[in-house]
Amino acid sequence: MSSPQVPTVFAIDDSPLNLKILQRFLEKQGWKVFIAEDGLTAITEINQVQPDIIVLDIMMPGIDGFEVCRRLKAAPATAEIPIIFLSALTDQKSIVKGLELGAVDYIHKPFQQEEIITRLQLQLKLHQTNQALLQKNQQLEEQIEKTARTQAALMQSEINFAVAFNQSPDPIFIYGRNSGCIMDVNQPFCQFFGLTKQELVGVSRQQFYFWVDEQQRQSFLRDLLLWQKDGLVKFENREIEVYDQEKQVRTMLLSGEPMEFNRVDCLLFVMRDITERRKAEKQLKILSQACEQSPASIVITDVQGNITYVNPKFEEISGYKSAEVLGRNPRILKSGNKTQEDYELMWKTLASGRNWHGEFHNRRKNGELYWERASISPISNQQGIVTHYVAVKEDITKEKQQAEALFHQAHYDHLTGLPNRILAKDRLQQAIESALRQKHIFGLMFLDLDNFKKVNDTLGHDAGDQLLVEVSERLQRALRQTDTVARLGGDEFLIILDQVSHSRKLMAIAQRLLRVMRQPVNLQGLEFFVHGSIGITVFPDDGFHADVLLRNADTAMYAAKLAGRNMFRFFTPHMNQAAQQRMAIESELRQGLSRQEFQILYQPIVSLESGQIVGAEALMRWHNRLLGTVPPDQFIPIAEEVGLIVELGEWLLDNVCCQAAHWHSALGEQTFWVSVNVSPRQLKDSYFVAILQGFLQRYQVRPEWLELEITENLILEENGDLLKNLSDLEEENIALSLDDFGTGYSSLNYLRKFNFNSLKIDRSFVELLPHDNNTVGLVRAIIAMAHHLELKVIAEGIETPEQWNFLRLQGCDYGQGYLFSPAIAVEEWESLGQKPPFFP
Repeated sequence: MSSPQVPTVFAIDDSPLNLKILQRFLEKQGWKVFIAEDGLTAITEINQVQPDIIVLDIMMPGIDGFEVCRRLKAAPATAEIPIIFLSALTDQKSIVKGLELGAVDYIHKPFQQEEIITRLQLQLKLHQTNQALLQKNQQLEEQIEKTARTQAALMQSEINFAVAFNQSPDPIFIYGRNSGCIMDVNQPFCQFFGLTKQELVGVSRQQFYFWVDEQQRQSFLRDLLLWQKDGLVKFENREIEVYDQEKQVRTMLLSGEPMEFNRVDCLLFVMRDITERRKAEKQLKILSQACEQSPASIVITDVQGNITYVNPKFEEISGYKSAEVLGRNPRILKSGNKTQEDYELMWKTLASGRNWHGEFHNRRKNGELYWERASISPISNQQGIVTHYVAVKEDITKEKQQAEALFHQAHYDHLTGLPNRILAKDRLQQAIESALRQKHIFGLMFLDLDNFKKVNDTLGHDAGDQLLVEVSERLQRALRQTDTVARLGGDEFLIILDQVSHSRKLMAIAQRLLRVMRQPVNLQGLEFFVHGSIGITVFPDDGFHADVLLRNADTAMYAAKLAGRNMFRFFTPHMNQAAQQRMAIESELRQGLSRQEFQILYQPIVSLESGQIVGAEALMRWHNRLLGTVPPDQFIPIAEEVGLIVELGEWLLDNVCCQAAHWHSALGEQTFWVSVNVSPRQLKDSYFVAILQGFLQRYQVRPEWLELEITENLILEENGDLLKNLSDLEEENIALSLDDFGTGYSSLNYLRKFNFNSLKIDRSFVELLPHDNNTVGLVRAIIAMAHHLELKVIAEGIETPEQWNFLRLQGCDYGQGYLFSPAIAVEEWESLGQKPPFFP
């Protein structure tokens, strides 16, 4: 509605003239006038203008005034606006109809200006008065209803208070402002302190003795007194400690609210027992501190897997700050090294309510990979519904690295980085299983370097190590990445060639390996040529088990060495028989001494000039209960290889020294010596000279009664213990003889360097005398050279008078062989000594 100071009227008439007259008149009277010439336009504009009153003609085109009135009264927005009909229709029927439709007045045309202004003002005043009365009436009704509600609420409040007071589980007491005493308590208050309501009602504040802390009690009493004076003190959530009926200390939350009780100002105090809450909070605080200070990384997620908490250790390990991960999924740590199946199994375990334990290979914020050992547990609420997951994780990166390092140390050769024997056997087993599944063949090669020991002994172990590294790199470059090259130890290598098409392929590979091995190696500025011997086995032709294949490859490798080295051999069943024979010799050899199966035979050494026996060479023979007589060239190399030669050599020296002493007790001062072969292992033993001295002292043997034979290959090694032993033997005046001269390196430098007494011409030269011109010239040169160096010459293997005569004429000093006598037992020497001197 418009402001009452400026009344508004809306006039509707199809006569523009009437409208103009009416508009001018009313505006002069201070009215604001709106006009329309038809009913439809009027209805639309009245809804917008909302005038104070409407003057409406009846006879109009379109819809008449009655229809306009009906529509306006039917619309809520215009129903209350007073309508006055202004019409030329003066019949009673029209007047009644207009009033029945809701009009407040009816004025006939032509109208008087004074009449119309009077009626307008009157109807507007009546309307306004009526509206004011309606509004006042409504206000009275609302006030009555409000009062009724307040009274009802007050009654309900008192009822509710009584119910709440008596049924509350918390202890409650009412304290009176004027009385300074307890006015009422509920049953839980009585039960808590173990007193009756009669005992508690009327208790003054000075009698409140259930406080644990006296200072806390005095503070409360002072505040009560202040409240009684001014009512301003607040009692909101004060935490106090009191004694309950069992004199147990309980933590209570005390709150007081002013109220009117029985028309008296009071304080309503509610005490809530928070003892267990405080204990839980304390425990929770401890747990929280434990989480915060835990050396393990802790992550808590909701059931959707979104992170809700991480501790500082997580931040330290992952590199992510808490704010960066809250609300995000732990998959931000994924490195991609764990399969989808692993994650599905983890979630399946957690979904079943069980704990999951495992490892993650995650990625830090900086991209660095790290390992974690994790335990993830579901957290359930009181209804058993899982609400969160907690993961406790430990950084095991160093542990993994140490384990990897230990694994590498345990499974890889520290020098070459190749798989060692343990890993090689594992891969060999894998190759067997793969070949069985896929029905293919594979090859196994056993490679051993030829004369590697000479490199160690002449150039030192550093050079030997350098050579092994070079060989390992050459082998790897010459093979496929799918093949395995392993170092078994020393100078032995194992090669697993997976999925070869045919055994002929193995032959080509072996030839390639020997070819790359022949390339010179620079060691300490010198070019050195290395060769190898290779034994080859084929799966499944040569065995189904790893140990069998290894043994057969080893056997084939030995066959390659025996065939001349620097070559390869495929395994054959015949080799297996030889290997079994060798194993049998080794096995029986270990028990031979304890069973007294060894015997010493002596072969005479004869002066080629006089025919007299001047010495003997001690030769060891072995007759085994199972193997029969085993030739020296079979058991001595095996004894040398497995280390038994030292024990056999000591036994031999012990018995030879004893026999030499026995012979010289009968021969007196007659020249006679016993020659003994000494193995390389014995001469490299730092205790060798001391042991020999012990035998000489025990049997009172002079040094000149003994001669030690060593091979020329041995002195090329220049081993430290060897050189010292040779020097000590020289100081002890024990004669040395260079055995098998001409079959090895025959370095004259070593003949000058060491104090040899004699050299022995090998039987391989003697057997060609005197008919082979080349051999004749060579033997003459050896004898001349030896005599020039003041060495005696002994020829081995003399079997014919022609050989004897040739050697004697060339100046050879001594000889031995079947022409004079084979090696015989010591019991036969007595009869041999009774014979006359030998003559050709």
